[in-house]
Amino acid sequence: MTAVEHQLGTPTAQSRLRDFITQMTTQYADTIDSMDGTWNDNVLTFELTAMGMKVSGTLTVGNDVIEIQGTMPFALSLMRGRMEKTMEQELRKLLA
Repeated sequence: MTAVEHQLGTPTAQSRLRDFITQMTTQYADTIDSMDGTWNDNVLTFELTAMGMKVSGTLTVGNDVIEIQGTMPFALSLMRGRMEKTMEQELRKLLA
């Protein structure tokens, strides 16, 4: 699990995250084949396909933190650190 702190409150942070899927799919089009997400209250459940393999998880928006949890196939486990770091960096920019 990764956590990204913010000072925006839940509604503002969630509003900024609504376009996050589109932004990530566009910015990383060379890596991400597809990405979809569904909101249920303050939880975004997402699924993406990268290099033909599925990664899924959740982004839970709290008043001062966003928690990211996900699963990925073993074949992508070598890239896990890089993927988590990239997502964390992008979220920090988005929530600044």
